[in-house]
Amino acid sequence: MLSTLKNVMYEAPSRPGRVRAVTGLLRALYDDATQGAADRTGGVGGAEGPGVTEGLALAAVGSLARGDIGPASDLDLVLLHDGRSRSYGDVAAIANKLWYPLWDSGVTLDHSVRSIAETRLVAKADLPAVVGWLDVAPIAGDAGLVQSVAGQVLADWRAAIRKRLPELLADAASRAARVGDLAYLIEPDLKEARGGLRDAVVLDALAAAWLTDRPRGPVDQARNFLLDVRDELQRVTHRRSNRLLLADLDDVAAHLGFDTDPDDLLAAVANAGRHIAYALDVAGRQARAAGGAESGRPGAAFRSTFIVRGRRSAPRLPAVAEGFVNADGEIVLAAGFDPAADPCASLRAAAASATSGLPISPVTVTALAACPPLPQPWPAQARDHLLTLLASGRAQIPVWEALDLAGIVTRWIPEWAGVRNKPQRAAFHRHTVDRHLIEVAAQAAELLPGGPHSVTPDGSDHPLARWDVILLAALLHDIGKRRQASDSDHSIDGARIAPVILERMGFDEDVIADVARLIRNHLRLADLATRCDPGDPVVVEQLLVAVDHRRDLLAELRILTQADSASLREAGAPSIGSGAAGWTPWRASLVNTLTSSALAALT
Repeated sequence: MLSTLKNVMYEAPSRPGRVRAVTGLLRALYDDATQGAADRTGGVGGAEGPGVTEGLALAAVGSLARGDIGPASDLDLVLLHDGRSRSYGDVAAIANKLWYPLWDSGVTLDHSVRSIAETRLVAKADLPAVVGWLDVAPIAGDAGLVQSVAGQVLADWRAAIRKRLPELLADAASRAARVGDLAYLIEPDLKEARGGLRDAVVLDALAAAWLTDRPRGPVDQARNFLLDVRDELQRVTHRRSNRLLLADLDDVAAHLGFDTDPDDLLAAVANAGRHIAYALDVAGRQARAAGGAESGRPGAAFRSTFIVRGRRSAPRLPAVAEGFVNADGEIVLAAGFDPAADPCASLRAAAASATSGLPISPVTVTALAACPPLPQPWPAQARDHLLTLLASGRAQIPVWEALDLAGIVTRWIPEWAGVRNKPQRAAFHRHTVDRHLIEVAAQAAELLPGGPHSVTPDGSDHPLARWDVILLAALLHDIGKRRQASDSDHSIDGARIAPVILERMGFDEDVIADVARLIRNHLRLADLATRCDPGDPVVVEQLLVAVDHRRDLLAELRILTQADSASLREAGAPSIGSGAAGWTPWRASLVNTLTSSALAALT
């Protein structure tokens, strides 16, 4: 009977079909092991069987209980007993009759035998155990016993959530640091990476604790898509791995309908990972705020209203920008403000969020998507808001992420759609093209004169560097790396696309021309310094031609070069996580030597 179990898992046409087939076989196995008439109502679950199964049940936890088991997933099973109806020897004998046939079938089995008390103790002590028990379903036997224990474990989880919340969020953060971001890995781990299937389960755990609502819509779509990719990956490779390797990408992409360009599958995986990661960030923030209110610390429950002379009064919310206020640590719409009537509202909110460090509430982000299109050219205040956002350094990264997922960034910059979620196959790149652009802008902001890591062409102060030109060039330097344009020179393409964007924004002609020149030559300084002799007059002249023999452009190119290099991974660094910065002392020395030679030639 169970000799077909592994084949059933691989050949099932859908996840619901796989769950029905697997639980049917497990139910029959339980019948044989207990020599009783187990319930055969179909699907996961069932009523208590007669006499012989009272006080004993086979239950599924984890992926089988959730209904998202894959072709090569583990079977997480628990033989649960009430500690009274049967002796330990009887329970152990039944367990052996269950586990040995499953091992012989070739499936991977994670099994345990627990009493009610043991289950609660393990759940209280072990975080993965309690998270697994939040998704539990009876397969055969005493279904009431399973439901009773599940209810007790859930009640324990809710009662202890204030103490366990930091552990849950720290575990997710540690896993993200160890494995990396699903959205930016060239060979992503669909389960363990930040934004992967494991984080989707964490969202369920937070919702089960009543600390936050379970996000639906895009998050559910992202989760289902990642499950589809996982299923095809395991079906194609016949491996338990959840990591989508480049060697398997073409086959998996073809099975999922991405046969035109397999990189489109990586882009879709990145998009799914970004939605889940953002949802977890928001849920974690809401959960911490709710935990603060419940524990007596100042929280939302204590700041929403206050009493003035015995009557309830509206809260006094500090303004953070025109039309926006700070409500419980988030930027929300001010009373009476309608973003649908203000084209600049989204840029103003973005600048306010980046400079204040306050996140924009998800509801407000959704409302900002209704802003009307910006006029062409942009008003001066819109350009100011954009530059303020770019100048905020790393504080801008979560702001871009939230607004991009809502479709707002592509309304500011329609050309952004061409690089959005575009993977970069080069091993030294950490991020997709769009995220790389934001990373470089953040790096450049910190390198500007007066910034926390200020640098200049030759290591000394250089007041000629213009911060607006540098930030715009950093934001758009790889805008030419569009989809379906891998054979062209992205520097030249970018120098052609950027002026169209900047003219639409209303920047001055000299700014546009200099940004385009920097984009066209953004690789020149690093290439000449690392591949040629930095002291060769011919090499120096090539650099000076690239910057039009201008000291200000040389200063700006030097900053752009470091910002771009610092966002890369050093050769030989790990391919997961953040890796080591590509701006090494060796590279810095060569770049500074060539830049100093160019400055001397200009002098």
